[in-house]
Amino acid sequence: MRIAARPYTRSTPMAALARQVIKFTSPNLYELRQLAQALHYPGPIATTMLEEYATVDDLLADLKPLGAYVNTTIDHVLVTLGQYGVAVFRRCPETVPFFDAVGKYIPTEVASRPSQARFYPGRKQPEIVNVSGAGDSFTSGFIVAAIAGRSEAGCVAVAFEAAGCALKARGAVAERYFDKTHPCWTDDAGASYRSF
Repeated sequence: MRIAARPYTRSTPMAALARQVIKFTSPNLYELRQLAQALHYPGPIATTMLEEYATVDDLLADLKPLGAYVNTTIDHVLVTLGQYGVAVFRRCPETVPFFDAVGKYIPTEVASRPSQARFYPGRKQPEIVNVSGAGDSFTSGFIVAAIAGRSEAGCVAVAFEAAGCALKARGAVAERYFDKTHPCWTDDAGASYRSF
């Protein structure tokens, strides 16, 4: 079992606590499937490998019900999809920030709202030296931007840039990333997306 699902498969007190306190998760496709299974997803769960999907739309069709289901328990689900990009599931619009001006978490207003799914296509990387650490760098960039009060699209733009730095590094972590003067921080529009 992957570690992503462990908090929900432990003893009842641990699972109950996890449901209360875990607000963000950034699984890859396979970890999302494990999470959905641990949370007792009622339908079939595909076993198709990421690279076996004929189109991005086929991938998103399999992904959407699982992401939406996990989003009923976890407020913000960021599913990393390798070269394809990332899918974000939230029960609020893209413009709603994650944290306020002093860094306090802003809870999802209404838990009964339906999940909204947005797909952010990945950027082409002209040079890939190493894929180790790209997902972790993506998540780190996203978190830093979220705490800084950026919109969801702004967070994804910073996260994509951080992942790109890791992909160009010889090790799992880039020696140097970027600062807040970088265009990924200064462009208010953020990354482009489409709802699905």
